[in-house]
Amino acid sequence: MLATTIAELEEELKCSGVKELGTETLEEKWLRVKEDFWGDLKEETVRAVKKLIETSMEVEVKDLIGSSHWKHNSERLTYRNGYYQRGLLTSFGYLTAINVPRIRDGGVKFKVLKRYQRRTQDIDRLILEMFLNGVSTRRVEEVLTPLFGPNSVSAGLVSKVTKVLDKQVRRFHQRKLLDKYEYLILDGIFLNAKSPVEKKRRCVLVVYGIWCDGKKVRQELIDFQLAAKGESENAWFGFLNNLYYRGLEGKKLRLITIDGNKGLRNAIDLIYPNALPQRCWAHKLRNVANKLPRKLQSVCISQARDIYNAESYNKAVVAYKNWKKTWGVVVPEAVECLEKDLEELLNFYQCPEEMRVKLRTTNIIERTFREVRRRTRPMSCFQNRGSVERIIFAIFYRLNRKWGNEDLEYLQDSLHQITQFC
Repeated sequence: MLATTIAELEEELKCSGVKELGTETLEEKWLRVKEDFWGDLKEETVRAVKKLIETSMEVEVKDLIGSSHWKHNSERLTYRNGYYQRGLLTSFGYLTAINVPRIRDGGVKFKVLKRYQRRTQDIDRLILEMFLNGVSTRRVEEVLTPLFGPNSVSAGLVSKVTKVLDKQVRRFHQRKLLDKYEYLILDGIFLNAKSPVEKKRRCVLVVYGIWCDGKKVRQELIDFQLAAKGESENAWFGFLNNLYYRGLEGKKLRLITIDGNKGLRNAIDLIYPNALPQRCWAHKLRNVANKLPRKLQSVCISQARDIYNAESYNKAVVAYKNWKKTWGVVVPEAVECLEKDLEELLNFYQCPEEMRVKLRTTNIIERTFREVRRRTRPMSCFQNRGSVERIIFAIFYRLNRKWGNEDLEYLQDSLHQITQFC
């Protein structure tokens, strides 16, 4: 009778597609377990963390009162007064309905769950790291929603958390500078930002430095400043003068790349008179193009590029003479526009060959601020001056760290000493 029952059971298992006991491999068993295991792991972890927090607070209350639940004790200091519920966002998930004990005297300061705390510090660190590494405010919300659930992280929360960078921005602008730079690139970039009454174009003055560390060429985005009145001589003088008194005296400076701004040129002549000025080829060719008929722009500018692509200074001069011979009669104003600044346009040939591509234009700064514009494209403009400075600082931080500038002390506290916001 028993044999018949076992045979019927085996037949039933075969028909249902279930393997006989003992024939399933370890890999097949683990795949089946994982379906249940990973589905429940997060839920069980959240439950365990919540229980641990509640137990820790109960222990603190017991130590504060001096008595356990329902225990009559003449030496007790106060009495329990029920519970209220809190939520907490953690790296394990969102903890709902945490039972927080109360006492009659009120004002319990728990170590594990601080008053008004809505997130753990590792969440703030995660948000800040994402922001510093190039994720825009709105993208942070999109990335974290699948991890922590809808409405757990908002763009407003990200902006609030990143305000901790304001202290680091001030330290960045005030830090001492080493007088190690051999080449500087200066430029002004315009961004839209709100004033109390309207949207305005804000000018950001930027300085980028290059120096040789042994045989290795190093680079750094040194500083930036929001200028109230654009690229005026006073604005540039104030910016460069600040760099000078912070340590960048220019004793090793060989060349400074600039655009055609006269105020900037005058400020350089006052602060760093011994450095050669290098006019930006990109800006100059735009000016030349503006003096050309549209149908001639492509051909004329293409031939003008042969000047700065020449292998040496002498060959560049020959290339210019050939270009002038071709276009001098056809478009004399365009040729004159380039010729009047030719000496400063060719100063980069006095630098080592491997440095020339970087130094003949201010494009490195333009490329840096493409990232700023990418991160702010969903916005019509910056909300205030602070938001402008935080995002630019984040770009500078990421690029300088990428380029291997590990000695930037002003960056350390931003990742390790984060103020908890409510």
